[in-house]
Amino acid sequence: MTATSTTTSTASYAADAAPRHDWTLDEINALFALPFNDLLFQAQQVHRAHFDANAVQVSTLLSIKTGACPEDCKYCPQSGHYNTQLEKEKLLEIEKVVAQAQAAKEAGASRFCMGAAWRSPRDKDLVVVEEMVRQVKALGLET
Repeated sequence: MTATSTTTSTASYAADAAPRHDWTLDEINALFALPFNDLLFQAQQVHRAHFDANAVQVSTLLSIKTGACPEDCKYCPQSGHYNTQLEKEKLLEIEKVVAQAQAAKEAGASRFCMGAAWRSPRDKDLVVVEEMVRQVKALGLET
């Protein structure tokens, strides 16, 4: 069995180089043409140049408004278009969200994600969500 390797302009891209926003179409096509394992290896090199390879960020996700979303995302159980047997729930109270965030922090999470089933929140809901974010950030968690 003979192994061959191909070199593209992206293969020599330095893992510790600054992020680029000037990619040419040829460079993008070269990335898409890479064998998956080569692409994965390059991604690993870039990751290791910027992050501890053995560190894992613990995140917690909380649904702050569940069910009956008007969007038709086929992968999502929150969609109101399918019978997922998920009960519709109103927006959680700020105090409950902050308590869950505190519990997540105590369990080792450094990031607390809040998901909501809606296309676009009403102004009154957005004010509540903004306060949730402020209070969760005050706990020292990334949101």
